[in-house]
Amino acid sequence: MSKTKIKVGFAGTPKIAFDIFNEILLSDEISTEFVLTQPDKLSGRGLTASKSLFINSAKLPVLQPDDLNSKDLVDKIKDFGVDILVVVAYGKLLPTWLLNTPKFGCLNVHFSKLPKYRGAAPIQRAIENGEKETGISFMKLTEGLDEGPIYKNIVVNIENKDYYEAESLLLKESLNNICDVIKDIRSGLKPESQDHSSATVAEKIHKSEGLIDWATNSDEIKNKFLAFKKWPKVFFKFGGVNVEAVDLQLHSNDIGNPGEVYEFDQEALKIYCKNGVVAITSVKFPGKKVIGSKDFFNSKRDIISRGDLLI
Repeated sequence: MSKTKIKVGFAGTPKIAFDIFNEILLSDEISTEFVLTQPDKLSGRGLTASKSLFINSAKLPVLQPDDLNSKDLVDKIKDFGVDILVVVAYGKLLPTWLLNTPKFGCLNVHFSKLPKYRGAAPIQRAIENGEKETGISFMKLTEGLDEGPIYKNIVVNIENKDYYEAESLLLKESLNNICDVIKDIRSGLKPESQDHSSATVAEKIHKSEGLIDWATNSDEIKNKFLAFKKWPKVFFKFGGVNVEAVDLQLHSNDIGNPGEVYEFDQEALKIYCKNGVVAITSVKFPGKKVIGSKDFFNSKRDIISRGDLLI
């Protein structure tokens, strides 16, 4: 006689969560009962709402509550009687009742090697800090921020990878392991406590962090460029506006006044930082298309010169 299917619920919001959700749907040993995702947000000029990724993906109940403690939601989720609630970047802290409702608790897929980089932006902060490795942690959710015990840790090399490249590698490993971890939990796998003394926090990113600080080291500027590729990008001030650095490279170890233009030609805008020169080879002005170094030079050669300060 075949083993009873594992009943799971799924809580997640962004595309990366949707990909893991679809992987779980493919398993013949797991039955997905419902989806919990954040309410649709208004887009454009606030007149239309973008449909949740999950709405038309499967014939499942899709719950989008504003209030996770509403009696209606509590009753609905308890009625499903799931074994595990799988949580991937849902975007809200789960209340105690929800953590305790599934038979085996809530399984969180967190994109760092916990206890490092607990919090909202683990991939970005790892890259920003120049980490060569990060990982995926399959964790049992508790009330503390990413403090729960770990079922499985996987290490992933992210050296010289930007946000999109790192996310792709982490997602691949998550897809390869998620169903096995769910099945192992039902079979009795016990999580191990984190070393809380080694914990670090990946704080939420603010748009202002994208402004390049020329007084920092070239590696710091490069790491921030790689980490913030998706959002908020990196940018510099010119003519009172924020100009996005779409492509940025390290040029040389020449030392000069941080923020001063080292050279501006058809190859790049080259600017001194604390310990060298950074080359920006394509840019985007607000409301405009991305332009390469040649067009940038031809359009701004009369107002940007060697020795000018970008502040």
